[in-house]
Amino acid sequence: MDPAQDRIHFPGNPWPEGHALTEFAWTVRVVDGVVWCDLHLRSADYYAERDIELDEDEDEDADEDDHDSSWEAPGVWGNYHRCTLSSTFWDDDRGFPLCAIEDFTPAWLDGRTFEVDTITNGTLEGVELDDLAFHVYLLGHDSVANHRITFHRIGDSDRFDIAWTGDIALTYAGDDDLAHRFEARISAVPFPTPSP
Repeated sequence: MDPAQDRIHFPGNPWPEGHALTEFAWTVRVVDGVVWCDLHLRSADYYAERDIELDEDEDEDADEDDHDSSWEAPGVWGNYHRCTLSSTFWDDDRGFPLCAIEDFTPAWLDGRTFEVDTITNGTLEGVELDDLAFHVYLLGHDSVANHRITFHRIGDSDRFDIAWTGDIALTYAGDDDLAHRFEARISAVPFPTPSP
C-alpha cells in the first residue's frame, strides 16, 4: 500500500483531495466451496493533511449552522476523527461471495467488478442494516450500500489495484437516504490466499 496514492474521497466533504489510508486488508475465506471476499480500510484522521480552522468562538453546532449539512461542516468531521470501512472489523460474517474455489485465480479475477448490496430506491428504510456486507464508522456508525468493487491485475503479477465506490447513509444521525458517496483507490495489493 502506498499512502501517497492510496486514498478515500467523500465528494462534497471539506477535503476534496481526500484522505490517505493508514490500513488496508484484502482477505478471502472459503465457505461451502465458495470464496468470500473481505475488505478492511481505515483512513488517516480527517485533519491529518490539512487542518481547517474554526473561529475560536465557534463550536460544532455553529459550524454545522454555517453549512447546508453536517456533511460539509469540518467541525462535525473532526468530531469523529477518521473512517473505518470494513467487513471484518466489527464481526467476521460479512463480506461477499466471489466464485467457486477452483475458479479463484489472478487471471480469473482480473478486470472483474462486483456489485454488492444494491439498493435501487436510494434509501435504507426497511433494510436490515446488520445484513449488509460492510459497516462504516464515518460521522458515527453510519451505513454503506451500492458498492462497486473492481480488481485490476498489474501485468502478470500477483498484485492488484482495487477501485471501490459506494453510497453512504448517515444513519447515525437518523437519515436512511443514500445521499452521499465514497470513492477509494488502493494500489498493488497482494492476491490473497484463501483461509478455511
